[in-house]
Amino acid sequence: MLYTSTLLRWLQRKRYQYEVTFSLYMLTPTEKFIFNSFLFLFLSMIIIAASLYMPEHITTIASRAWFYYAGDDAAVAQAEGVGGMQGKVGGPDVIEVLGRL
Repeated sequence: MLYTSTLLRWLQRKRYQYEVTFSLYMLTPTEKFIFNSFLFLFLSMIIIAASLYMPEHITTIASRAWFYYAGDDAAVAQAEGVGGMQGKVGGPDVIEVLGRL
């Protein structure tokens, strides 16, 4: 019984802080409903967008961070002379053409 009364008091305090922070205490019930509806919709869209696009974004950032840390395997192979880069961007043919300019 003690925990329910303290929980109830804490929830009432949080509700009061919410109403005072956003000045909802001076609005009519209809205006409070409209404001809370807009806030709920906005926060819902933010959460949905974050849950849909955040994993892909984190994957991209992680792959770029790994590239900055470890480098490109093709560049390492070319520096060691492994794997022909003939005709590809950055290969010997392109460097030869750029050297003539």
